[in-house]
Amino acid sequence: MSSGGLSNSARLSRFRSLAGVRGISLASSLFNARYTAAVGAQALVSGFHFALNLVLVRQITPYDYGVFAFAFVLAMFAQAINNALISTPLTVYTPVIKDAAERSRQERMLSVVNLMFCAVLLMVGLAYIPFSGLDATTVACIAVFVAMYAARQYSRSFGYARLRPLVTAAGDTTYMISGSVILAALVTMDSTPHVSLILIALALANFIAICVENCLLHGRETLSLFKGHWRGYGEIWEQSRWALAGAITTLLMGQAHSLIVVKSHGPAAFAPLAAGAVLFGPVRVALMTWQNMVKPEMAVALSENRYDMVRSQMKRATISMVIAMIVVVGGLLLFWSWIDGFLYQKRYADQPMAWIVALWALITICSASYTPVSAALQALKNFRALAMGSIYASIIAACAVLVFLHFYSPATTLLGIFVAELFMAIFLLRVIMKTLRAAS
Repeated sequence: MSSGGLSNSARLSRFRSLAGVRGISLASSLFNARYTAAVGAQALVSGFHFALNLVLVRQITPYDYGVFAFAFVLAMFAQAINNALISTPLTVYTPVIKDAAERSRQERMLSVVNLMFCAVLLMVGLAYIPFSGLDATTVACIAVFVAMYAARQYSRSFGYARLRPLVTAAGDTTYMISGSVILAALVTMDSTPHVSLILIALALANFIAICVENCLLHGRETLSLFKGHWRGYGEIWEQSRWALAGAITTLLMGQAHSLIVVKSHGPAAFAPLAAGAVLFGPVRVALMTWQNMVKPEMAVALSENRYDMVRSQMKRATISMVIAMIVVVGGLLLFWSWIDGFLYQKRYADQPMAWIVALWALITICSASYTPVSAALQALKNFRALAMGSIYASIIAACAVLVFLHFYSPATTLLGIFVAELFMAIFLLRVIMKTLRAAS
């Protein structure tokens, strides 16, 4: 029958159906637009850190840059622990809670735990001053920077957990602008400010961003977030302890060379390895940003048994990330002579920077290949599988780094990291395929 022969009720039903489809399509477009804006804001942060590292690699001594880079390594450890114990529970547990009061209670509890964690980080850092071998001011600034870096991880995750990524985007933009202004003010007073001042500037920029995010997200209710208690955390701990083990061992897998080289050869020996990683800093940030954004979405989809959607999303993301990394590596290869002359010849002419950058490229490709798999396993709350994979990989990394460092130069330790990352990619791929097959 033609549409002209439809009854009024049939026409009305058809109109509602089409309107519903178009409404869903429009909502989906707006949703994607918000997340695109969030990725764009994170790209600004990544570009800011990238530019800062380029300047520091060229201007400050290898020893000072080694201190700066190692402070970021410590901040990454703090961020990973925060992500495992607090931020990931916030993004995978609270979005699926239907009752507003219960969700608010969970958020207050996690906010209290976050505050306690950051206070512990600060106290541990200050207590380490007599044993550090650095001046007290530098260690204190590192402690403040690390604590604030971890606090910002939780603040950023709140926007994603509430499915309001534009709040996180506003915080990222604020961090980039305030950090640029503060650092510019420092440079006007001293053309080469001390590393401790640079770290304090970044910590202050993170604090300002946290304030902006909290005001946009909670308004006058910000202080009420800290009126809860941490006693209900026991249930989350049952799952999060595996996430904690996985977070720490994942970083040990990726940063075994940092800890071992700094301890045995000092910050100056670590500096060229960190300088080589600078080129891939924006990529690593993009991978982490994508993972933080999609975890709540995956958690909701899995709670509704939409396993095919998660499988499809994971497959598309993996292929896209690997292809993007190959393009990046191709660009580095094409412009390597210029990059080496501009960035490394002044301070690192005696180091095998081409070898170091090539190894970092392989490491980052492996990391990109399993980032979507890791996000899916976190959304499934399968933290045990993630932890076991990273425990095995961290053992491989530590052993390989020690062997390469004993027989060869510090630059070869990156081979140990590559082997561990490759193992992790294969291990997690097998786990997720088995898990989704069993679930569906």
